[in-house]
Amino acid sequence: MQIEILAAESLGVRSMATFIRTRDLTMMIDPGAALGPKRYGLPPDEIEWQRLRELKDKIRQKLKECDLVVITHYHYDHYDPEWAKDFKGKRVILKDPFNAINRNQAQRARELLKRLESNQIFWETAEEKEIISGTTQIILSPSLTHGPERRFGGVVSVFVKEDGFGFLHSSDLNGPVEEKAVSFIKEMRPQVLFLDGPATYLGPRYGLDFLKRAQKMLQELLLELPLKTLIIDHHTLRDLAWKNWAKPILEVAVQQGTRVLTAAEYMNEEPLLLEALRKERYKASRKN
Repeated sequence: MQIEILAAESLGVRSMATFIRTRDLTMMIDPGAALGPKRYGLPPDEIEWQRLRELKDKIRQKLKECDLVVITHYHYDHYDPEWAKDFKGKRVILKDPFNAINRNQAQRARELLKRLESNQIFWETAEEKEIISGTTQIILSPSLTHGPERRFGGVVSVFVKEDGFGFLHSSDLNGPVEEKAVSFIKEMRPQVLFLDGPATYLGPRYGLDFLKRAQKMLQELLLELPLKTLIIDHHTLRDLAWKNWAKPILEVAVQQGTRVLTAAEYMNEEPLLLEALRKERYKASRKN
């Protein structure tokens, strides 16, 4: 199985866009990318906009190779409604647009469905679906809560397995902290887990208990699963000091012989935390 993380916070933008190739099919999970509109009270600079253009072009080019597309929820860093016509000829699997969804995402989902239908593109709901293609198995989770607050609606995690090797894309679990999400990950038993992690950069918004629970759940997964690689990115990599929160997780990972990497490191690139470094760039530009 070939796993290529096309965009993520450690690669310079908000995203979890992932391309997967097995002997039987090619697929993409969450073909989208975006920028944080405000960070430290500052908008994105041209460096971030340029990186976004580069990575969106890369995602869109890779889409041409895909047989199957999965959209795990309706935040713009996970899909681009303007690309609906690019899904023509592909199997399109969407997080249920009518259930376990908040008002904002429901509106976005309706807009996407209109675009798909105008291009005569058939779509299917993702929740609890299993797809078998040759030696490739794809399992989509039931609706899982988008972090600690149900007001954000649900998301779908995606598990792909070939020849006994499993990869799991968490989508926006913001932890994991929900028992249902942890149970799904345990049941799938992936060798590689691509996890969004908690939004530590928001500080006390969710409370210290939430961050501690995410630590505990991840330590538990490391101890119970045959994980070879844990990729932590997305929400967590918006924080320059993310390893302070991750320290107890990293300690257990060392004991278990599990690699903990950012998406950039998994792709053999240097992390490029453009959003987290936005304030520093503005300061430097003012000095010049």
